Amino acid sequence: MFGKALGIALLYYIVMWLDVAMGIFHLNRPIVIGPLVGLLLGDLHTGIVLGATFESVFLGVIAVGGAVPADATIGSLMGTAIAIMTKMSGAKALAVGVPVSALGVLLMQVTYAYMPLLLPKMDQLAKKGDEKGIIKYNFIMSALYPLLNAIVVFFSLLLGVNAIGNLLKVIPKFVQDGFTAAGAMLPAVGFAMLLNMLFKGRLFGYFFLGFALVVYLKMPNLGVAIIAIVIALMIYDLEQKMIVTQATNMKTDTAVKQTNQKEMEEEDFLS
Repeated sequence: MFGKALGIALLYYIVMWLDVAMGIFHLNRPIVIGPLVGLLLGDLHTGIVLGATFESVFLGVIAVGGAVPADATIGSLMGTAIAIMTKMSGAKALAVGVPVSALGVLLMQVTYAYMPLLLPKMDQLAKKGDEKGIIKYNFIMSALYPLLNAIVVFFSLLLGVNAIGNLLKVIPKFVQDGFTAAGAMLPAVGFAMLLNMLFKGRLFGYFFLGFALVVYLKMPNLGVAIIAIVIALMIYDLEQKMIVTQATNMKTDTAVKQTNQKEMEEEDFLS
């Protein structure tokens, strides 16, 4: 158990460090975390299934400004790990993982409390123009960022998995059925949050296009995803061409204005 708990905690630490320090985004998404946890614990199939399930729950959860509604990384990591270690069903894993994601946000607030203690030192280095020192402290801060949560993940899995397994054995069936029902509804809540963002501006048309392809043309999800990627690339290419055209037109307009102004100045001088 010690080795498994240490491996999962290191996995959390590494993906969060890569996100913060190296700018390698999306490795901390549930759809990536789930299979990695399954690989470490020897149950890749469950990891893939739960990773996709947690991704559907947290699909519409985004950080807006300073508001962070949930830590999808720690929630999906703990939910998948506990489900594999205790042979828990996927729906019950969701019922465990989602509250843990909220707890992860609270723990992160503690991190935000001690991280600024290094900022005065960085201000001093900035005044001296010590670029190497600033880079060093930046890496120190990025190394401290996921440390607290990683420690909590380690001790939670080391000390709490057996307790969770024993607790599940004594929980009445109707309560476990309630967990299952709540867990089954969570993906629908995640998609509803995502749809709430889609039904704005011109985006909702793509939703109905995908709906029509699946329902009426019986196209598999992979086929719809490929079509969506092609459409996205076409739109991106079109927008890039528009940006280039606008920049060219602006340069042409500027050149014409400068020429006209020069001609007017010459006419005024001759007159």
